[in-house]
Amino acid sequence: MRSNYTYKIVKLGGSVITFKDRPMSIRYDVVRYLASELAYFLSGYPDTRLVLIHGGGSFGHPVVHECLETRGEIDVECFSKTSYTMMSLNTYLIKELNDVGIKSVSIPPHTIFRREVGRLTYESDLIRKYLMRGLTPVLYGDVILSNGSFEVISGDTIAWLLAKDLSVGELIFVTDVDGLFDKDPKKYADAKLIDFIHASSLAELTFSTNEYDVTGSMGLKLVEGLKYDVRGVKVRVVNGLIRGNLYKSLVGGSTVGTVVEY
Repeated sequence: MRSNYTYKIVKLGGSVITFKDRPMSIRYDVVRYLASELAYFLSGYPDTRLVLIHGGGSFGHPVVHECLETRGEIDVECFSKTSYTMMSLNTYLIKELNDVGIKSVSIPPHTIFRREVGRLTYESDLIRKYLMRGLTPVLYGDVILSNGSFEVISGDTIAWLLAKDLSVGELIFVTDVDGLFDKDPKKYADAKLIDFIHASSLAELTFSTNEYDVTGSMGLKLVEGLKYDVRGVKVRVVNGLIRGNLYKSLVGGSTVGTVVEY
């Protein structure tokens, strides 16, 4: 890819764009202002290219959960239902992005990702070509082919893989909390926000037992970057339910949220 471009990845969490406790429900107002903030940023920084990834929220997760509960696996019918549900959410997001002038293109992960002989592979060149043509690729958590069966690939995993393979400068996780905390802010009132941390120190925030992760689910998402040996990437964790936070994190001129250096 051209070296005179700056590349960033934005991962929109499912808890931000949907109501996770209401099946198939979208936070329409939130999606619209997030799309507007992305468009405003791109208009002011024409030398920046974005890749957008979104989670499943109340669309994909309930379907997969039901499949695993009733069948113990993702079979052909579950695969079809999950991919359809996620494409429905993705189609709405693409519409909102196009409405604000972002030239976006959907890349359904089940069409380019697969696991073969235990190895996760994907067509990274396709994403690069779209970026070079001035398009904004939009991917999402999905179901994929896996060693003769099927499996789920999360939007977070996709974000880390692309961050490494596309050599992006920044990865922004847009969540429903203010950033990374020393313990789960949804459970503990005295949880303290961490402004800055190096990735090598993330393990110190997690108990050695598997009972729970004291930083909440966000901690596990960040540790995954170490699994894929991501380096040289600045990661920001911001609350997307607060207007303006996404734009501030994109321009990098604010200490909003948490910064993690990899």
